Amino acid sequence: MSGQAFFSTPPIVGHNEAYLPPIKSGAHAAQLVTGPSIMLLCMMLQLLKKQLSGTHASKLYENIWKFISKAEARDKTGRIVQYGCRALQGFLAHMPDSPLNIYQPAIAEVQTTLAWARRTHRWGKEMPHIPKLGKALASGDWLEAAQCMVLITFLVQDHIYWLLKVGILKFQNYTAIQWHRRNLRFITFSHVLNFSLCVRAIKRIREKQAKDDSKYTGSEEALKKAENEVYDNKRMMLRYVLTFIQMLHVSQVKKMDDWYIGIMGMMSSYIDASKQWPGSS
Repeated sequence: MSGQAFFSTPPIVGHNEAYLPPIKSGAHAAQLVTGPSIMLLCMMLQLLKKQLSGTHASKLYENIWKFISKAEARDKTGRIVQYGCRALQGFLAHMPDSPLNIYQPAIAEVQTTLAWARRTHRWGKEMPHIPKLGKALASGDWLEAAQCMVLITFLVQDHIYWLLKVGILKFQNYTAIQWHRRNLRFITFSHVLNFSLCVRAIKRIREKQAKDDSKYTGSEEALKKAENEVYDNKRMMLRYVLTFIQMLHVSQVKKMDDWYIGIMGMMSSYIDASKQWPGSS
């Protein structure tokens, strides 16, 4: 059997999808060399680093790839970009004469694509919250239990939205987007419960300090631990306020403006993403 008969399209040369396609224009050539050029640039930078520092290792580079190796870090980074696109669309809505308006369809497409990529990867995300719910019920922690129940419900219904969107499920009384907006009311309530949990955590730390609990008082290390936990809870409280406002808008319970909702989304996503950075507590 000849090579021509074996291959459906020429693999090496002579075809637009081959390694070496016929060049049709300067723009075509530039498109083809983009990938190899970036690879060569990375190679040269790495060799230059070795010459200047005597090592190929880089702590920053190592932290970056460790960060993006985490599914949660990629998700929150994607959310930063997703809400950045929302903010851009909000700004452009107030600037009808902006030359950037020609990119508005592309910006909207990036936002939608990222939202669906993140939603696809949320399958199974409710699993760690189920044992947590059981423990909360067993200990009589009704606030924690309520938060877990609402969050699990939201995640399960989010999977149903995915199934509605791709056409595997069909509901008579809901379109996919109506189901989604209804479901966002659950995550909105979850943010209220999470905010309450943070308030309770801070209150408990201060009560333990008042009782001279050795875990939070009596040494510089214990005091630092207490203040770090209080700071982290206050940071998350800000996050839950921001996401609560975002969900009011996205669910259309209260329509606001995309430009500042987008900025809020980027801020809250940064708080989440920063917790995934290597070495962060």
